[in-house]
Amino acid sequence: MSDPAVTSPVLSVVVPFYNEAENLPLLVAEIDKALSAIGLPGEIILVNDCSSDTYARPETSPHFPVRWLDITARSGQSAAMYFGTQAARGEFVAYLDADLQNDPADLGKLLALVRGGKADLVTGVRTRRNDDWVRRFTSRFANAVRSRVLGDRTSDTGCSLKVLRAEAAKRLPAWNGMHRFIPALIHSMGYITGEVPVNHRARNAGVSKVLQGKRAWRATVDLLGMVWLSRRQFQGRLAK
Repeated sequence: MSDPAVTSPVLSVVVPFYNEAENLPLLVAEIDKALSAIGLPGEIILVNDCSSDTYARPETSPHFPVRWLDITARSGQSAAMYFGTQAARGEFVAYLDADLQNDPADLGKLLALVRGGKADLVTGVRTRRNDDWVRRFTSRFANAVRSRVLGDRTSDTGCSLKVLRAEAAKRLPAWNGMHRFIPALIHSMGYITGEVPVNHRARNAGVSKVLQGKRAWRATVDLLGMVWLSRRQFQGRLAK
């Protein structure tokens, strides 16, 4: 097989982050290991959402190119994912958080389902969550409400670990809060979605950036917007 570092990537791994300096070196090493196990050309895209902590900027990993994107103003997870997606060169795009709670070793099984034509988007399901009871309860409640209202056929849309076709990923809209509704958006476009159980780990270092009260209010407002958008989304795609 040709050197994946100089070959057009098959999988682009997009990692949005804010103040995760302690986690980035280990994260890049784990993604590199996961991509090596997959055995296909890949790239790692780190999207810095205007972090204020200090970090050593990784230019490369042992076997795959690392691309670093800086956002000029604090814009949130959706913006970081959007800009990373637009910069992705792979046929497939993967998302995961920078806090190391998502396990990069799971990337292979999600990608296999998408490459095999089982789905256009596969979302991880955190069957054993390493979070406190408040986050588990609020997440379970939000997932139940969202799934009931939108019918997105996804039990854990809050799991950041996802793999999807780049053609679908690049159609995701540029609005704050988009990342909470990726399965619903992809489903409303006419693509096939699926899910698979994945590992979920305790936070390695740093602190969570999630403010439960503020997130709940924003998610409620966004849900109303999603009801309208999902009904207006065009489902056609270019024939191959």
